Amino acid sequence: MKNQIDENQSTIDEQLDAQLDTESSPAEDKSEPLNKQPVKRQENTTPEKDLKILSVGDWMITILFYIIPVVNLIMMAIWAFSSRGNIHRRNLSRALLLWWIIILVAYVVAMTVAGFTILDIFRGKA
Repeated sequence: MKNQIDENQSTIDEQLDAQLDTESSPAEDKSEPLNKQPVKRQENTTPEKDLKILSVGDWMITILFYIIPVVNLIMMAIWAFSSRGNIHRRNLSRALLLWWIIILVAYVVAMTVAGFTILDIFRGKA
């Protein structure tokens, strides 16, 4: 029985060796380089101005725009969806817009559950 297993194993080994000999490996084939294109440097698509750290004055102006009603939503939208401009201000604007959306949805759900409509708020008590 053991001889039978040894013979089968040697037959399998011979078949694998024959198969490996017929296949060409990439390491042996040195006639063509693997990568024909020259290596390109990764270019920085974001200008240095977009990555600069905002100073205290820049943050003061940004916060000033955020505390003025209606202007804050307009400026948040401009800064959030602009492809140019400071990346830190852009990320802050996107986060604040998401908070506006979350709060608005929560308000609508709360008013719906309570049975109020927006018109009831403006009408006052009759």
